Amino acid sequence: MLFYCLSLYKDIYMRTFIRFSIILPYFLFILKSIAQPPAGYYDGTEGLTGAALKIKLHDIISNGFNSVPYDNLSTYYQTTDIKPNGKVWDMYSDIPGGIAPYEFTFSMTCGTFNNEGDCYNREHSVPQSWFYGNYPMYSDLFHVVPTDGYVNNKRSNYPFGDVASASWTSLNGSKLGSSAVTGYSGTVFEPIDSFKGDFARIYFYMATMYKDEIPDWVSDVFTSGDFTTWAKNMFLQWNALDTVSAKERQRNNMVYGIQNNRNPYVDHPEWIYAVWGPASITNNYENNLFVSIFPNPAQNFIHINFSGTHNNPFQFILYQPDGKIVLSKSVAGKENIIDLSKIHQGIYFITVKTDNFLRVEKIVVLRYD
Repeated sequence: MLFYCLSLYKDIYMRTFIRFSIILPYFLFILKSIAQPPAGYYDGTEGLTGAALKIKLHDIISNGFNSVPYDNLSTYYQTTDIKPNGKVWDMYSDIPGGIAPYEFTFSMTCGTFNNEGDCYNREHSVPQSWFYGNYPMYSDLFHVVPTDGYVNNKRSNYPFGDVASASWTSLNGSKLGSSAVTGYSGTVFEPIDSFKGDFARIYFYMATMYKDEIPDWVSDVFTSGDFTTWAKNMFLQWNALDTVSAKERQRNNMVYGIQNNRNPYVDHPEWIYAVWGPASITNNYENNLFVSIFPNPAQNFIHINFSGTHNNPFQFILYQPDGKIVLSKSVAGKENIIDLSKIHQGIYFITVKTDNFLRVEKIVVLRYD
């Protein structure tokens, strides 16, 4: 009888343990995802812009930074890059809102590979050859992310960019090919739109964290301690195209627990424009197309007027500095009036975009009694 009771107790214990082990990662995922920067973390940034803000953010995120061993990254990915279903969150294969062509378990590390989906490895989103494989950049979790080994190899050390003509396309739609970015004519690698903002904000972090090291790097993306003009403009556009997601906030919190620093541009994406600006940027590939947005400041409405030739409707998005979308609609005619009467007073960003045109502008909405 005693043996039976002990066996029954053991069986109940093991079943409870297994269930708890399955539930715990999801509980931690939800709990950590609502975490915020610790009180006072960004003290001293109030009122700063431009180089002064960048320097202050550098001092904050480099103070107490814990450089981790490269060999430990695969273990850390099990908390920093885990999907809600427990699989690896690989930005070179995932399709947010769709069905990924394949997924990795955390045991499927490379190894050798012959095709997509064989295994995943560690991708230096800022290629290590640019900084000669030096630490702490070599193992900084903010830019070393898990990706499909085959796609990682295809990307090589080419810069990110918008592709004009693809020589190769991955199963999730990432591309390698000739550049469509104004100011750069080399080969580039283009992630899908859903992750362009993620990579842009990684690069803004790197430009801040390693501002003193960048002058020694060899790259077409960085120069004299900052971005080249074409890269800066492109990453500003990518940041506006793909705003901060819950995935990024989750990752920021988890990496903070490991490295003891944060990506400030995930916590405060408005600081990207405060540091790099300008508030208004335009990328024009269509028949001398120009967009006018006025008045600014605005009260109850704004005008969006187009001049030049365009065939497709534009997507208008009004969003808060934290990335929350407050208004989205399609605009098609030469002259458009956008109703702002239900929008609260404050500072917002506007994007007007199609597949090959993007305009970003900061706007102030005023309310008078």
